[in-house]
Amino acid sequence: MLFSGSKELSWIYDLYQLGQSNSTKGDSGSVYHQLLCHVVKGFKANTGSLALFQGDDYSTLRIVAGIGLPEGRVGRDIKQNVGVYGWVTEHKKAVLLEGSISDDPRFKNPAVKKETPTPRSSLCWPLLSSGRLIGAICVNRLDDEVTYSEQDLENGQPLINLITLVIDNIRLFNDQRQKISELATSNERYIDANLKQQETHQLLAASEQRLNDILDSLDSVVWSMKPDTLEIIYINKVVEDIFGYKGTDLIKSPELWLSIVHPNDRPRLENNMLSLTTTGAQKITCRIIRPDGELRWLFHHMRVSKDDFGAAISIDGITVDVTEHKLAEDLLKQRNKDLHEAFDKIKEVQGQLVQSEKLASVGQLAAGVAHEINNPIGYINSNLTSLKNYVEDLLELVALYETAEPALADPGQLGQIESCKQQIDLAFLKSDVLDLLEESLEGASRVKKIVQDLKDFSHSGSDDDWQWANLQAGLESTLNIVNNEIKYKAKVVKEYGNIPEIKCLPHQLNQVFMNLLVNAAHAIETEGVITIRTGTENDHIWIEISDNGKGIAPEHLNKIFDPFFTTKPVGKGTGLGLSVSYSIINKHKGKIILDSRVGEGTTFKILLPIDQAVAA
Repeated sequence: MLFSGSKELSWIYDLYQLGQSNSTKGDSGSVYHQLLCHVVKGFKANTGSLALFQGDDYSTLRIVAGIGLPEGRVGRDIKQNVGVYGWVTEHKKAVLLEGSISDDPRFKNPAVKKETPTPRSSLCWPLLSSGRLIGAICVNRLDDEVTYSEQDLENGQPLINLITLVIDNIRLFNDQRQKISELATSNERYIDANLKQQETHQLLAASEQRLNDILDSLDSVVWSMKPDTLEIIYINKVVEDIFGYKGTDLIKSPELWLSIVHPNDRPRLENNMLSLTTTGAQKITCRIIRPDGELRWLFHHMRVSKDDFGAAISIDGITVDVTEHKLAEDLLKQRNKDLHEAFDKIKEVQGQLVQSEKLASVGQLAAGVAHEINNPIGYINSNLTSLKNYVEDLLELVALYETAEPALADPGQLGQIESCKQQIDLAFLKSDVLDLLEESLEGASRVKKIVQDLKDFSHSGSDDDWQWANLQAGLESTLNIVNNEIKYKAKVVKEYGNIPEIKCLPHQLNQVFMNLLVNAAHAIETEGVITIRTGTENDHIWIEISDNGKGIAPEHLNKIFDPFFTTKPVGKGTGLGLSVSYSIINKHKGKIILDSRVGEGTTFKILLPIDQAVAA
């Protein structure tokens, strides 16, 4: 691709300025050389040449400008049907050349290889003005350059048409000058010269109009303004589509140009324009507000044109609407932000899932440990019972011995017995040993109960394991397990009603009770109260678990049952407890109702049908 975006527009605008500034100069050779330099630079070539038909009948093809040509080539006439120029002008077709042309049967010019370095690739176009052949132009890239392509040849044709238009204008003007000079020698020819001049001006005006039409067909705004007052001198019609104002409105009201710039961007744009006299060129992106209120992002590429003395003549620029690009860029940034947030959320959920898996593993481990502990606890409990019986028998025997002490005849034995009794404090031992055994039996019994409750709780049961159960017994079993979470922070108040057994999944409901009791304990900082109530309501039973803790913020109430939602610090909760509890109650065709006030406490009320078959 030869050009892209604003570079093509800048090249066209420079060509327009070049044509305007040189059309009135008499030195056409200098003008043609400047035009050729502009083409060679624009097409990224190393060398180039321009040939135009000369003479009264325009039958002689002559090289009028060259870059990188041997000395003496410029001004030389080209024979008909000889070389590249001969072929292009004869066939009126553009051509792409690669490598040496000496072996190409289309081109006959043995001197070319000796006089000029061999190009790697070349582009050559005929110059046609309204179907009339006026010459040809070629650009060349040498061995160390990237070669041209057929696409370059095709894309370059519209630009060559503009070059043709500029050359035609210059030649028309030169013809005018020559004819006026000739006609100026006589009065009789003056009127005819004047008519010719008017005709030429009309042609120039038509050419200028064609150039303006080309500029108006662009997608970008081309403009020029005075450097001191910022009054607009020229602006193409595209401005109305982009700015929402007619060009005439902007020309009449110079202040309108800056007033439509977004207030936050206006100082920056003004500073850039003021610094143009020193920097020479500036690029800036800013926003404008159209009359309909729509916001547009615009890219301005502007520079200062100066006269031969270095004084600023005008500020010229191209403005491109980049709103869609900017919106796409902002959308990409937002999507990247959303992606990062989603990634962070995934990491958080992964951590919570890992924690959930750990809890499940702990539950399985607890079931195994409970099973392993159960047997030795059974031994201990059985042995303590037997030991208590043995000790009671021994104490009874000791009592009989004490009764028989006075009958012993040997004073020495009596002394030893008395000394031993004092040494072991027999009276205290008899009273304390039974208390110790009672406490040990009670402790073993409690351990056995906790182990059994832990086994029951860790056994989640299947969804087919429906059975009739007493939920108050399940509450007691769960309290036994979570006692350590509660005992240092709150007192448990039980207000049980007379509720019947219900058909349920008892192990899963115990999990719900544990989640609610643990949450209640976590909501209390110290010396709180957890109240458990039960009762019946028509064909349902209900359970309430209340605390007088800190309560739940109103903005969290509608999310409290969402999976992975938690108000606890990171690592302190998975956010699954209440979500799982909600699913379990829903599975029982029941309801779980939340009532919470910040600073007062929270109550969860569970409603469950007594018979699932009836509820269905």
